[in-house]
Amino acid sequence: MLPKSLSNLYHLQYIICERRWCLDKLERDGYLPNDINNLLNLCYMKLPKNCISSICEIGKLKSLQELHKFKLKDVSGYRIGELKNMNDLYKLGINRLENVKDGEEARNAQLCEKRRLTDLTLRWSRSHIDSTNNDLDENVLNNLQPQKCLTNLSIKRYVGARSAIWMNNVNPIINLEKIELSDCSEWETLPSFGQLPFLKSLRLLRMPKVKWLESKFNGNDKYRAFPLLEKLYIWGLEALEDWFEAGVAAEDGCLFPCLIELVLRNCSKLKEFPSLPPKLKSLCIEKMGWKTLNFCSNSNPIPLEDLDVVDFPNITSIPLADEIARLAALRYSRIKNCPNLISLGRYREVETTNNCQLMLNVLAISDPSVLLMEPLRSIASLKVLKIKDNDEVVSFPNEVEQWFLTVRSSLSELIILRFESLQSLPSTIESLSSLQRLYISDVRMLRELPNLPPSLERLDIDECHPELKERYGEDGGSDRHKIAHIPNIKFF
Repeated sequence: MLPKSLSNLYHLQYIICERRWCLDKLERDGYLPNDINNLLNLCYMKLPKNCISSICEIGKLKSLQELHKFKLKDVSGYRIGELKNMNDLYKLGINRLENVKDGEEARNAQLCEKRRLTDLTLRWSRSHIDSTNNDLDENVLNNLQPQKCLTNLSIKRYVGARSAIWMNNVNPIINLEKIELSDCSEWETLPSFGQLPFLKSLRLLRMPKVKWLESKFNGNDKYRAFPLLEKLYIWGLEALEDWFEAGVAAEDGCLFPCLIELVLRNCSKLKEFPSLPPKLKSLCIEKMGWKTLNFCSNSNPIPLEDLDVVDFPNITSIPLADEIARLAALRYSRIKNCPNLISLGRYREVETTNNCQLMLNVLAISDPSVLLMEPLRSIASLKVLKIKDNDEVVSFPNEVEQWFLTVRSSLSELIILRFESLQSLPSTIESLSSLQRLYISDVRMLRELPNLPPSLERLDIDECHPELKERYGEDGGSDRHKIAHIPNIKFF
């Protein structure tokens, strides 16, 4: 609890409370001196956000530089007009914007006068998502135009159908480097973020009415679309059909020339990527409607390091083998819940003779039979294998058991998770001469372990059949001697 006399320290500039017990108490009690707003020189407070948001007439703290969570209320001392004279702010988060009654009241925040503001978050409440008052939200957002010095912008749970007027002109938002729009259920047409020259990160989450990414500002195509974008996250845009509006083609056939990380989730109507961006290193795609994955790229070799393909009910082919010579950088892959997958491409003998092999270090799968598809069948570099989330497999097929011999000198970690029906592990695990860790969790039908290799240093078993612990537990288990050579053994 902060002393009441704190508010008498008129020249105080910083309040920093870092001790866990003190933070917890402040968070619980929400206690600050009632007249803490007398500290006119206060620049910075490191306190629980709920404590800061409880300050009445916080607008008196004109020197404050960070205000992460200003919770609006329809009560004097907590309205958006408190922000009017807080012109030293460089980080600002405004919550509960549904408590702003109209655009004129929103204008009282005077965001356009805050010449140091670089980081702005605008949030409506979760209960507001189902609101039908689109016009009010649009009027409020139109009147919250920040200065052009803004670099980070986040808007959450806005239910307007249109972008703010100030977002449809490149000049007010020209310096943006990071944008996140989430849970904006009625937003249909996005601003033309493609022409922002410094934009590096774009996150679009749960915006079910957006159909494409705009690339031009009022017909201005002076710049290549998304010239510096490095990270693109698109989740839950069910209506998204194409990457750009009709008639827009990438200059020189190159989309997103600097993109490094791409995450696509639950966009069932989106067309396949025309070609992989030339600098892409990480690609994660989940719950898409594609039947195959396009590795077409102008880059040789393809710089892709991480590939995740998850929850694809329709996909039949992932052409890893077709591009194996150009996928030399690929080190991590997750192929999970793709029930109709029948091929990883055509693996030709010439690749074997030219020593073209996939050099994966980490592989995560849900179906063990994927290991029998080339080029995974011939992989010899794998260090970590994760097999998880399968309720159907009772035992590993003999061919899969033999596959483990392919990685016997490289595999150091084997993880088996959430195999509800699995009753036995491959006997060939004993031959894994480099295996150091074996982790088994939620394999509830497993009653027996195979012989384990001398190299094993750690064995973790969690949520398995009770008989397993009885047999291998340290309290007189009948088969404890079979794993006694392992230094670290844990049953959870």
